[in-house]
Amino acid sequence: MRKLVLGLLAAAILAVPGAPPAHAETMHLITNQGAREAFILRGRQGPAPTILVLHGALGTGERTAQTSGFAEAAAAHGFTAVFPQGINRQWNDGREAQAARVDDVGFLHELVTALVGRGITDRSYVYIAGISNGGMMTFRMLCESSELFAGAATIIANMPTRIGAQCLLRKPVPIVMFNGTADPLVPYEGGGVGFAGGRGQVWSAEETAEFMADASACQDARTRPFPVSSWSDAVRVTRIEWTRCRTGNRGVALYRFDGGGHQVPGQRQFLPLFLGPGYRGLRAADETFAFFYQR
Repeated sequence: MRKLVLGLLAAAILAVPGAPPAHAETMHLITNQGAREAFILRGRQGPAPTILVLHGALGTGERTAQTSGFAEAAAAHGFTAVFPQGINRQWNDGREAQAARVDDVGFLHELVTALVGRGITDRSYVYIAGISNGGMMTFRMLCESSELFAGAATIIANMPTRIGAQCLLRKPVPIVMFNGTADPLVPYEGGGVGFAGGRGQVWSAEETAEFMADASACQDARTRPFPVSSWSDAVRVTRIEWTRCRTGNRGVALYRFDGGGHQVPGQRQFLPLFLGPGYRGLRAADETFAFFYQR
């Protein structure tokens, strides 16, 4: 019964009504594991900078386009936004045996190849972002296929322990992370994922960020608190940033939401009594593109 309740809860989080975005198309791919698809919002005609955005568990690509803020942020920067669909609405991020037979690393490789081959994507400017399960899949992609990407973002996600233990980035990738210290599903301090902690293990958010910073040979972190957005806002935000990287990239930034829960910053919060409070003072999607373009 508990599993049923948690499943319905997760489905409710992602089943948010919204109008289909304009200029949308669906790409269908035949892979070695059958038919797969991705929801695409074209930034412009011809090869364009592209961001892949991976949904959370029990989500869909189309719903993520409607609710994450990445569709609007990508359009504002002339990017094509691609929202792939995971098998059974989840990604094999390396935490759980139940998804172990799904080759999502191979699928995302094939997707990037197809996007470039069809003249949609500029191969030099492919980025990846992910939310929750999609964020943990993003870490797996960086560990196993970092050469594909020019930058990355993760939201309410940490490095899966098993993937991190064998992670060797072929190319350092700048990354921005967004994590709440009161997240009941993906613990900020690391450990078991899920309400009962039985959905695999992850590193802490700061251990994850430090690992990525070490891969880019960055200097010590600098901490900058954000101004309080309102007297009624119980969540406080601190940006921890690793810069002056010897690899020459933009380094690593971690937005720590003290008191924040399992919510996408800047978007409508869902079931805060169960998932913890959100934060409306900044949008994760906007901060992601600001990070990609910072000098």
